[in-house]
Amino acid sequence: MTTSQHQHPSTQPSELTQILTGLHRRWRTTAGGAQMAAVAHAGIHHVSGAQWASVVLHRPGQTRTLVATAPIAQEIEILQHELGSGPGVDPVLEGNVCVCPDLAQEPRWPAFGAQARERLGVAALMTCRVPLPEDPDSTIGLTLSSETPNVFDAHALWAGALLASQAALVVSAQLRRQQAQNLERALESNREIGAAVGVLMARHGLTRCQAFDLLREASQDSGRKLAAIATDVVDTGELALPTLSRRRAHRLPEACP
Repeated sequence: MTTSQHQHPSTQPSELTQILTGLHRRWRTTAGGAQMAAVAHAGIHHVSGAQWASVVLHRPGQTRTLVATAPIAQEIEILQHELGSGPGVDPVLEGNVCVCPDLAQEPRWPAFGAQARERLGVAALMTCRVPLPEDPDSTIGLTLSSETPNVFDAHALWAGALLASQAALVVSAQLRRQQAQNLERALESNREIGAAVGVLMARHGLTRCQAFDLLREASQDSGRKLAAIATDVVDTGELALPTLSRRRAHRLPEACP
């Protein structure tokens, strides 16, 4: 059973409010992985019949389990990837919600269904996938599973899809924070390198290109990052003398055109 439309007539606005309010209340006092764990545990709490939950990030050529509520939830993901079979790894699923009501009789992924039932004792499974807004080729998958077959009804589809969308929001926010941090680090490194170039130009009568070339060569000689060399120059006013002396004893790099 696969669907892209998942509404339940008995779902009340008050229940939607309860789920979202509970999640966001926990998010205010947690961050990162704890927020994702809150989504997974909400799946167990709000989806009738769900016993285990995991949240997985799917990227082209890469899949990573972000959180699992129990070892068996992690083992379900591992088994799918070992076999290359299952709703969590099938790239051609229609819609974003897939239910396997009875894995012992699952015709789409018979190898996975049989082994999940026999090895792990998992009888029913539901996977909800949501594309990441920043990267439509990547998706967040929420997998809910149970030892009892036929437990996921239309209400479970609705609640699971809602929680998967919340997991995607958490990952998107984390990616934006990482991008901002990376940009800030890059800007700080550029400032340090620019300052170090100015110090070398002033102290040794170099052009901008000559000063930068010395920094780059010092980085290569020492195996240290260029920004770290630049910080040393800014702090001490000097570049490692063996490097500078060797360059001056032979030929400084050509000036910038």
